[in-house]
Amino acid sequence: MNKATRKTLADFTVQIEAIKDQLADIQGQIESIKDQVETVSEEEREKFDNMPEGLQEGDKGQAIQEAADTLESAVSDMDDAINGVENAIANIEMAMQ
Repeated sequence: MNKATRKTLADFTVQIEAIKDQLADIQGQIESIKDQVETVSEEEREKFDNMPEGLQEGDKGQAIQEAADTLESAVSDMDDAINGVENAIANIEMAMQ
């Protein structure tokens, strides 16, 4: 391996480390947002569960239930995103070895 190739590989290593750090930051941001969305979802679910059955079946109850379901789905999607970021970080670390 010549000097130019070693320099190119060293540059790649620096860039990969920067990407890894950015991904870790993104992961933290997604986790923070997920926690907040999860809290709102739980509040909506609790609000629905505490409504009388007759109101649950009405328009307002159905809207609350739909909001809770949608938020729960968003939480699940964010979990998937977090797992994707974790896998990307792991792959970057393996590539650097």
